[in-house]
Amino acid sequence: MRTDPFSQKPIDALAEYKVRASKLLKDFASADKRRAFHAAHRLASLWPEVDANTLLADPSRIQRKHALAVIAREMGFRDWQHLTEEAHVEMPAFDTTRLFPPSTSFYLNAWFATYEEARDALGTRKDRFLFPYRHQFVVCEGGLLASLGVDVKDEDWEAIGRDWAKPRDARAHYRLNQKLARIVPPLPERPAPKRKPS
Repeated sequence: MRTDPFSQKPIDALAEYKVRASKLLKDFASADKRRAFHAAHRLASLWPEVDANTLLADPSRIQRKHALAVIAREMGFRDWQHLTEEAHVEMPAFDTTRLFPPSTSFYLNAWFATYEEARDALGTRKDRFLFPYRHQFVVCEGGLLASLGVDVKDEDWEAIGRDWAKPRDARAHYRLNQKLARIVPPLPERPAPKRKPS
């Protein structure tokens, strides 16, 4: 169990996921049509033949188990059972260099020597994200993350200020760390240099 560095309280990952499932159900039942539709869209991902409007027309078909399953999938697990089996496993701190394999080189990334410069470039744009990269900092486009299977609309990005280097919310950063560690593929290993015959 990881400790929240700001409060020094332990973070119970499983409890966090259950809270998120409860929030999803609350949003689905909301009188706010936009919130309800967004929640229905997430829930509809469980069935290939169902869309958000179908669920909103028959809300009685949605149960808590469905919300739990959605949260599990969004976290990179097969289903809720898989999540409960693995949630206690602490993923290591996500290596942000994994976000920049050669296949993403055509995205427009801005590189900076200092955090302050990167933070200024990040600004308030919702389509940019700031990450440390070895001894530098990079501000990348949302398209780069999406190409790696990362959900750039995940509310946790907004909670951390889209800033991986100095996140505003430690719990949201923890959840994103768990997701990215499972979703983003590792960088391909570089072949060892060939030794010249002596």
